[in-house]
Amino acid sequence: MMARVSRIIPISPADLSQTGNARRQALALASQMDFDELRQGQLGIIVTELARNIEAHGGDGEIILSAWTFRNTSGIDVVALDKGKGIASVSEALQDGYSTAGTPGNGLGAISRLSGTFQIYTAPGSGTAVFSRVLRTAHDAETESDAYTLSAISVPIAGETVCGDSWSAEFAPGRSLYIMADGLGHGPIAAEAATEAIRVFHQVPHLAPEQILAEIHDALGKTRGAAVSVLEILPDREVLNYAGAGNIVAAICSGAKSRSLVSMNGTVGHSIGRIQQFSYRWETGSVLVMHSDGLATRWNVEQYPGLLSRHPALVAGVLYRDFSRRRDDATILVTRI
Repeated sequence: MMARVSRIIPISPADLSQTGNARRQALALASQMDFDELRQGQLGIIVTELARNIEAHGGDGEIILSAWTFRNTSGIDVVALDKGKGIASVSEALQDGYSTAGTPGNGLGAISRLSGTFQIYTAPGSGTAVFSRVLRTAHDAETESDAYTLSAISVPIAGETVCGDSWSAEFAPGRSLYIMADGLGHGPIAAEAATEAIRVFHQVPHLAPEQILAEIHDALGKTRGAAVSVLEILPDREVLNYAGAGNIVAAICSGAKSRSLVSMNGTVGHSIGRIQQFSYRWETGSVLVMHSDGLATRWNVEQYPGLLSRHPALVAGVLYRDFSRRRDDATILVTRI
């Protein structure tokens, strides 16, 4: 599986046309992915209702559309984010007819029924994140794998159409392998370096992370260079092996604590010191967070009670909402094995 660039649509009560824009972008993406007519209609309703909820309750916010393919299943993850007053009672908000804004009150209940997967994370005074997964066909809905508990948001800096960050993953029995690359700068030249790193990654997935990183280092000499991190998770052995160079952030989150993984200094493809692999304990129920420097590093999972128990799409969305620098390409990947 490989990265797709996410689409982010700002939503504001001051510009009601953004709701229609969000719906059109969602339907265009669904058409590109060959969603059947029924699923396109469901996706359109979901995005429209989420945008209206932000307008009515959240003030300014945004909707993020992230397309994905895993094995023989495809879908679009929709994450709606705002920094409003939050939802006082999620159970009441899901009941048809309940509203605190004078609306019919059918939005969240309808979204829940139309979604393949649906979750909400909200905190009083800190806003709300809503996650809805829509599968490409009814058959996809029947075969959706619980093992696909990964979500990523990857967006270019404002004004660019390509993202200088990229990520990917490989899966095998008893092993999952991940990469994130951040090409120096932004735009097409940065994207070229990140894309080359991903290409090499998929050529040698059988190697250990430090060996993969060495292969990428040799290949990126013809590019601008990149920050790159590669890691593997061996859940049966409760081990995570990690090798990185540059300012990709990776952390193991467990309970209410997070442990940052060690990356070496330098630029992959140009000047790095010794490539070194580090091993960490991977406990059952842990969550992996990886992100480029488009997100600030000051986040702390302790300030979000219960967030780590939610779907990775909500973890990625909340951290993106609160810590994106908004002046660089930004990518965040979250997974739970």
